[in-house]
Amino acid sequence: MSITSQTDNITQIINGRVVEFISDTHEYFVDGIKVPSVTQIVAMVLPSQYKDIDPAVLKRAADKGVALHTEIEQYEINDILGHSQEFNNYLKLKRIHQFQPIENELLIYIEDNGKPVCAGRLDMIITSKDKDGIGIGDIKRTYNIHKEHLKLQLNLYAIGYEQSYQKQINFLKCIHLRYGVANYMDIPLNKEYAIKKIKEYHM
Repeated sequence: MSITSQTDNITQIINGRVVEFISDTHEYFVDGIKVPSVTQIVAMVLPSQYKDIDPAVLKRAADKGVALHTEIEQYEINDILGHSQEFNNYLKLKRIHQFQPIENELLIYIEDNGKPVCAGRLDMIITSKDKDGIGIGDIKRTYNIHKEHLKLQLNLYAIGYEQSYQKQINFLKCIHLRYGVANYMDIPLNKEYAIKKIKEYHM
């Protein structure tokens, strides 16, 4: 299993291109040119779900999300058990649904007509007992799941993964963990929808 810490800078050759992730600024570069992240693309083409929320509240929520991701990473890397309620619910979902991460925090980029459009990092490439092949697992700790935004985000990741690694994504899952909430949710696989949105971004 390939796992990289969220706090690491990454430089990787993908399809002959140099793709970089700078952790401190959360910036992506392809062949030295800065490109937006997948989540930034989503925010540009769909109405923001956070525009009326205090930035300080968003920052606290983001920090808690990073802490949960770190707990899960440490478990998958080093078999170190976390202590949060959300982490324990993650283990519960793994037992019930028998999904298994095979790659974590994986760098991808998307190009359109040979031009880099954006880049990002996947939470997980997983196998799951209820699905054939491999899929994307995305951990969310948000109060609400904004399904249209998540659908676009994960389908963009699917396009990026397939372009970057020439392996087919067969399904998308959201792993929703927040206090007592623990859901393992199907997200519609619709790459044509994501391609249409990329075209809209270029218009």
